[in-house]
Amino acid sequence: MAGTSTGRFEDRKSVFTGFVTHVTSEEELVEFRHGVMRDIPEASHYVSAYVLHRGGLAHYSDAKEPHGTAGLPVLTVLQHHQLEDVGCVVARVFGGTLLGRGGLMRAYTAAAQRALEAARLMAAVPCVDVRARMGYPWYERVRALVEEQGAQVLDAQFAAQVELVFRVRAERCEAVLAQVGELTAGQVAATPGAPRLQLVDDDERAGE
Repeated sequence: MAGTSTGRFEDRKSVFTGFVTHVTSEEELVEFRHGVMRDIPEASHYVSAYVLHRGGLAHYSDAKEPHGTAGLPVLTVLQHHQLEDVGCVVARVFGGTLLGRGGLMRAYTAAAQRALEAARLMAAVPCVDVRARMGYPWYERVRALVEEQGAQVLDAQFAAQVELVFRVRAERCEAVLAQVGELTAGQVAATPGAPRLQLVDDDERAGE
């Protein structure tokens, strides 16, 4: 997930504002929650939930709402979307009317869902960074080829030769390098790095 997204739901003058962001620890979620508290100081409750990849950790807080009516619905939304390393905080500004257990559950669910609908979701995908050195006549053609194959160009340095650095999905790396070699008759020296997990757009994964 990139950045922070928000979603808003209103019921009988109570306003529920959901905030969703990328987190990798409980400490990051707590810091994020404090930020929401500073932004919406008039809220009566700051409900939170998170799911972490490492250890499969999941946790929620009802923030003194009736047990199971607030944090659990928010966590359920995150888990329904099979998300990891993500946290959600929903701030409730009380409108003067009690909503009951069912009303609270619907409201917190809707605020979290709307925040997720506005989110730019990311996926952790094994990728390889490749350094390719070539003569100037090959640069434009090689760059066009790797971009056509879904690689992301990270850098280009121009000296005696051009050094092009691009990132490609690990499972596509061998095929892309083979195409570069075929295009240039082996005149490009390409050195792939070790595969590493990289965050990419969930619907635009590198090399797909």
